[in-house]
Amino acid sequence: MKRLLFPLLLLLLMAGTAAAEDVSSEECIITATGIHRREALFDMELEASQDVRADACLTLSARDGISGLYLVFDLPYGTLTLTEDERTVQVDTGGMLHYYLDTEHALGRLPQSVSLTFSSGGARLNELRVLTPGALPDWVQQWQTIPAGGADLLLLSTHGDDEQLFFAGLLPWYASEKGMRVQVVYFTDHRNMVPYRVHEMLNGLWAVGVRDYPVFGAFPDYYTFDMEDAYGFYESEGYSRQALLGFVVENLRHYRPLVAVGHDERGEYGHGMHQLTSDLLKQAAKSSADPAQFLESAEEYGAYQVPKTYLHLYGENPIIMNWDIPMESFGGKTAYEVTRDLGFPAHASQQADFAWYFRGADRAAEVERYSPCSFGLYYSTVGEDTGEGDFFENLEPSLHPAEPEPTQPAPLPTQQPDPSPALRAAAPVSAADTNWLAVPAVGTAILAAMTAFFAAARHEEKN
Repeated sequence: MKRLLFPLLLLLLMAGTAAAEDVSSEECIITATGIHRREALFDMELEASQDVRADACLTLSARDGISGLYLVFDLPYGTLTLTEDERTVQVDTGGMLHYYLDTEHALGRLPQSVSLTFSSGGARLNELRVLTPGALPDWVQQWQTIPAGGADLLLLSTHGDDEQLFFAGLLPWYASEKGMRVQVVYFTDHRNMVPYRVHEMLNGLWAVGVRDYPVFGAFPDYYTFDMEDAYGFYESEGYSRQALLGFVVENLRHYRPLVAVGHDERGEYGHGMHQLTSDLLKQAAKSSADPAQFLESAEEYGAYQVPKTYLHLYGENPIIMNWDIPMESFGGKTAYEVTRDLGFPAHASQQADFAWYFRGADRAAEVERYSPCSFGLYYSTVGEDTGEGDFFENLEPSLHPAEPEPTQPAPLPTQQPDPSPALRAAAPVSAADTNWLAVPAVGTAILAAMTAFFAAARHEEKN
């Protein structure tokens, strides 16, 4: 009896954590209007996208049900309309380029077939994945947004890939291992020239444990080895110095981080844009506290003084970070290893130019050029560091009690039959929680199996 029940118990446990399947293919499409290249939706080519016509509509089906849809956009999008039979809900994507639509949660049941209408107008759509019920694969990104005033740390990264190179180790350590709210702010906009780099940025952040959606600046990139040349470029493009500084100030006031981190004053290998964002952060660290400057953001968010601002390779008040400590959140990998092996490889377009940064360095402490461990405290309202190797020395990291906004906004039904009493009484469920909807039933079965197991064991002991 024991030999029979124990495997049964294991099977029941495994059933409760079954993985969702990616069943994406043209066979899932019943009808498609306003979409010319159906096959391109499922080709996994992030370099290729297509224009989707306003009010385009897809009707999809899957034999095992459609628990979720994962959409990849090249440009921010607004509202989608999700329909099953006579039930219709409006879903706000929040402008996220990688967006997971939890259809089961949105509709209150598992649909076999759904229609998806691009009700906010035309879209630039890259990929669509169709997923069955179960635990989501790691590659499905369920982004959160940090509420106003809720950041612990803000990283100002000039380009996509800088956050994985010169700040290697920072993101997995603080966002994943320490569980802090980390807001990455990208200054330049790669979408104007190389749209797929934005997907590399999101994939890289997700790989190293960042779960808070980044800010993408709207400023074009320009290669220069001189900061004044960089400022001159922006002025020629119609961006004043005040506009550039105002962007950084607004983000500091909006997110109110306890710590802000930026580039080397000399631009690491001399990049003028790195020098420019470092200069802007230095100015913003002080001017953001002045309510008379940048009145619009001051009125919306209030003036704010960042307690601590660090710059990469800054010579004064130096601090050496240890990114070579094994992390529980990544199964013993160090923060440096996670960045090197998972984060930077997501930037496929940058491998040829910057893979040298990690070459020959098995540990962060072995990186000789532009070490990711070396920082300096540029500005502090809480005193100097004592050399403990922590950006949050003299601070309490969790001074922001605000609850994170849900990854999956609760959609409001526009047409909905009267729900069952059980659905009416149910508390709202976040997207991350939907995989546990089957737990009560599984738990009951497991309990029954365990009861039978121990009853059989007692019976054998008696005999």
